[in-house]
Amino acid sequence: MFHVPCFMNLVILGPQGSGKGTQAEKLAEKFDLEHIDMGKFLREVALLDTPLGKEINEIINIKKELVDDKILKKVLHVKLQDLGREKGIVFDGVPRREDQMAYFEEAMLEFGRKIDKIVTIDLSEKESIKRISARRICEKCKTTYILGKDIEDEKKTCPKCGGQIILRPDDSEEGVRKRLGIFKEETVPVVNYYKKQGKLAEINGDQSIEKVFEEILVKIKDIVEK
Repeated sequence: MFHVPCFMNLVILGPQGSGKGTQAEKLAEKFDLEHIDMGKFLREVALLDTPLGKEINEIINIKKELVDDKILKKVLHVKLQDLGREKGIVFDGVPRREDQMAYFEEAMLEFGRKIDKIVTIDLSEKESIKRISARRICEKCKTTYILGKDIEDEKKTCPKCGGQIILRPDDSEEGVRKRLGIFKEETVPVVNYYKKQGKLAEINGDQSIEKVFEEILVKIKDIVEK
C-alpha cells in the first residue's frame, strides 16, 4: 500500500469500544506515522534489561499495578528521543488525565513538536457496553475474539493454541460501566481542554470502521494539507 508521509502529531481518545486503536493504526499506515500505544510500549520496555525496564517490570508484571505519571514521563522521553524529528506521531490514549497534560506537552516541546489535533471518537454507553461485553480472550495466548463474529461459542477452546476462552472481569457489563465512569471523570476534562484550544475533532463512533476513518480524514484535512 502506498504511504503518504505527513509530519503531524495526533492524539486519539475515546471510551472503551470506540476503536481508537484500530483508527490509530489506519492513520499510521496511511500517513507513515509512528503509532504510540503507551500501554503496549510500557510492556515492551518492561522486557528490557535496563534500570527503567526492571522498574516497570516490577510494577506491571510482578506487583500487577499501574505505573505512575513519573514512569510514564520517563517512557515518553525514551520514545520521543528515539524518533527522528521528521517522523509524525499518532498517540493512542494518552494523555488520559489532566495531570498528564503538562508533562506531555513539555516533552513534545522539548523535542520540537506540538499536538496538531486531538481526535475524540464519541460512542454511546449502550454501544460501548455492547461491543466490549462481546469480547473474549484466550487465557493462554491472549488472542482477542468477538463473540458472534470470530467465535460462535465461548465454551470452545482457542482455535490458535487450544487454550480456554474467557470473559475478562473488565469486559463484563459491570466492568465496562466502571471504566466508562473513569473515562468521564478523568479523560473528558482533557477533551474539553483541547476543545477550548480549537484543536478538537469530534467523530461519531457509532459507525463502521471505514466510515469512522473517512470522517477522521475529513476532520484532519486542514493539517494534512499544510
